[in-house]
Amino acid sequence: MTEGFKYGTLNIVHFGGDIINTIVTSKEAILAVSREFALHQGLQSLNMRKIAEKCNVSVGSIYNYFPSKADLIAATIQDLWHSIFHIENSPKKLNHFTDYVNWIFESVYAGLEEYPNFFIAHSLSFANTEKGKARQVMEQYFNHMKDGLLNALQNDSDVKATAFSDDFSKSKFVDFVFSNLLTMLMKQENSWDILIEVINRTIY
Repeated sequence: MTEGFKYGTLNIVHFGGDIINTIVTSKEAILAVSREFALHQGLQSLNMRKIAEKCNVSVGSIYNYFPSKADLIAATIQDLWHSIFHIENSPKKLNHFTDYVNWIFESVYAGLEEYPNFFIAHSLSFANTEKGKARQVMEQYFNHMKDGLLNALQNDSDVKATAFSDDFSKSKFVDFVFSNLLTMLMKQENSWDILIEVINRTIY
C-alpha cells in the first residue's frame, strides 16, 4: 500500500514503510525526511548518505544545508523537540506550581501521541563528534522548562514560608522535580500523581 504527504515543497511517498520518490528543495524539506527517518530507525542511525538516498539527491546537496552529520542530527533533534514541547504555547499565568508541572506532563504526552518513540530514541548515546551539539539542543529545551518551573514556584503564594532554606533552595527543588519528571516520561508512565503528592507534602 502506498500513501504520501506533502511537507512544504517536498513530496514524500511511503511504500512499505520506506520513503521514496522525494524531491528536496529546501532545508525544511530535508528535515522532514530526516525526522521521519529518525523516528522510524532511530537518531543513532542518521547519516548524510542515507538521508541523501531517501531524498534522491547527492550527498553534496545535503551538505549545502548541513555542513556536518552533527549539524544534521542537532537540527533534527531541535525540530523534534520543538514539535513535542511547543515552547511558544507555554502558559503565561498559573496559580500553583503543581499546575505548571501538570501542564508540562499534559503537553508532552500530547506531543508523544504523534512521536511515541521520541524519548527512547533520544536516550541513545551519540558519537563524540555529535554529542556536544545534540546535548546543547537538549539543554536548551530543558533549561526553558526549568525556568518556567522556577518562575511558577516563585509566584506561588500558597507555598509555606518554611518550605525552603539556603541548603534546600527553590532551584534545587526544581532540579529534583524536573529530574523525576523526565524519569517518568522516559519510562512512559501515564500517571504522575505520586510526584504531585510529593510536591504537595513538601511545599504546601
